[in-house]
Amino acid sequence: MDAYFACEPVLKSFRQNALHLITRVRCSTVAYAPFCSVPTLTGRGRPRIWGSSIKLEKLFALAADFPTAKVWLYGQQVTVSYQCFEFHWDSPHQLVKFVLTQLPNGRRLILLSTDLCLTGPEIIAAYGLRFKIEVTFRQLVHLLGSFAYRFWLKSLPTLPTWPSNLILSDYPQAVQTQILNKVEAFERFVNLNAIALGLLQILALELPQGIWANFPRWFRTLPSHGYPSERIAQLALQHQAQMIFPQSPPSLLLPKFLTAKLASSPSPDMLTFVA
Repeated sequence: MDAYFACEPVLKSFRQNALHLITRVRCSTVAYAPFCSVPTLTGRGRPRIWGSSIKLEKLFALAADFPTAKVWLYGQQVTVSYQCFEFHWDSPHQLVKFVLTQLPNGRRLILLSTDLCLTGPEIIAAYGLRFKIEVTFRQLVHLLGSFAYRFWLKSLPTLPTWPSNLILSDYPQAVQTQILNKVEAFERFVNLNAIALGLLQILALELPQGIWANFPRWFRTLPSHGYPSERIAQLALQHQAQMIFPQSPPSLLLPKFLTAKLASSPSPDMLTFVA
């Protein structure tokens, strides 16, 4: 995740749900060393719970002595320099692992992981996967409209702004059931779209020649790798829908559902087509 999400409320929510977080933090981040209290020393005021503060950016002064490792990052294997430190950050009772990273181009990153069992190279490689995840989200949004759901609840009053009370137990039992059903509809809608995107990707990887043969458009130049995009696979399936459905068993509901949808919607316009 991006450095925007590296904050105490996010980490607290992850821990409450038994989840781990790997994210980037700002270079100006200040961590705290573990504090060891001395029972014989007492003073006035509240007992101290934090250790000495540490500016993580200053630890890059030791970058020449950092160990190196080969990791898969952004689709290629690169050699990075890294060093791991376990400090307190959001809680004086729980440690987090900071990974000071220097890429081959000289760029420096500070990564944070709540899972102390992971090694530095594992954390760096896991953080690099976020870009693949972001591309997947982009395809879900722009290609399939996976987050364009509008399952409003008529039983709740219409409000001009975001509702101030989001505590489910404060609503009547009947409304709670409807809200839970609505959330379940959200999850099913998104998951089904994710499955559909995965099927398009499998078809593009396993049957590229068949997709190009049934692609209803014309390209001046084809990609050098020869694989179609998810959008091209989608258009090829739409073009062959009228021939695929008659060959399907009549008991299947999918051909009936898609036939009704295709009959009510026009074919994709060339002006709006972006592969």
